[in-house]
Amino acid sequence: MHNLFDQLFQLLINGGIILGIFVVLLINNKGARKSRANVFLSVLLIAFTFSIFHIRYAGNVMSHFSFKAFNVGDPTFLLIAPLLSFYIEELTGQRVSFSIKSAMHFVPFTFIIVCSLSFSSISRDNSFIIFLSQHPKLPIIMFWVIVVIQFSCYQWFIQRKWVAYQQLMREEVSNTENINISWVKFFMAVFLVINLFFLFGLVAVIHLGYIMWLWKVAGIVFSISVFALGYKGILQKEIFYTNETTASTDTSITNAQLRPDQQLIDKLVVFMVDKKSYLDPELTLSNLARDFGISRSQLSQLINQGLGENFYDFVNKYRVEEVKRLMTDPKAGNYNLLGIALEAGFKSKSTFNLIFKRFTGLTPTEYKKNLTS
Repeated sequence: MHNLFDQLFQLLINGGIILGIFVVLLINNKGARKSRANVFLSVLLIAFTFSIFHIRYAGNVMSHFSFKAFNVGDPTFLLIAPLLSFYIEELTGQRVSFSIKSAMHFVPFTFIIVCSLSFSSISRDNSFIIFLSQHPKLPIIMFWVIVVIQFSCYQWFIQRKWVAYQQLMREEVSNTENINISWVKFFMAVFLVINLFFLFGLVAVIHLGYIMWLWKVAGIVFSISVFALGYKGILQKEIFYTNETTASTDTSITNAQLRPDQQLIDKLVVFMVDKKSYLDPELTLSNLARDFGISRSQLSQLINQGLGENFYDFVNKYRVEEVKRLMTDPKAGNYNLLGIALEAGFKSKSTFNLIFKRFTGLTPTEYKKNLTS
């Protein structure tokens, strides 16, 4: 059984190292899609790969970058949560700026390195070093406590961002099918698995001592994470950008006119009726703002404050009216309900049924029966 575990360890560890390097090279290839998110994914995979390499080739009990470093714990553990958080921010259209605020995310990582190097330089006769020597588990326990607290805080932070992002989707897109949100749950699941392992590591260090096999388990967990993040990261792309977008082709609408008054609202309504922008299933707030000739934030303010709606409801209200019109149009007589929904700009039957009933109080089938009767 022991040999089987060792063989599995060697297979996953070496596979994780190779795959991590391969994915980093692949997403940074000249022919690959360039994005800021991929830069953060590359750094994240490098951090994972370095930790795996360290576990495999620096011995079962981790030391640090220097031979004389005091053994506290692997500082790269404290890089994973901030880098994963940065990657998710970039994927959701936000921008991570290189500032003092972003540098604060790496204070725990720096703290462990400083402790490791400074403790090793203190004389062995120092009372503090003597105390640590008498309690060898204490610095290891403190390291795992810091890791668990850090990961738990980031887990909570990312969960809050996810809730806010769900609301943001309704302010930007007219069809949520445009966005595959399963990746968010996937990354959060990976994050949770790593955090549970760190919690297990803390319990193991406290109750079972500084056990060598714990680092092998860490290597296996990190390798599996590299497999998962590498596969999912290659397939994913940024969902949308929330940059301000203005159109230079329509100069009839000036900043002075951009008040949510009835005249401008009427102009937007006429534009929607004439242009039928809602028929585009890929319509976004940014695209509509560009076509209408104002900035994204100005259009958002017009819809939210002037009409009391979010963008998602604003567009789908027109789609529902288009469905109702097509139901009575002889030219659409050969269309079934799904075909009518697709013609009106919806992208799926489930969303169509949900939205239609919310606006009319009836399912599409019930509404059509009422028309027939």
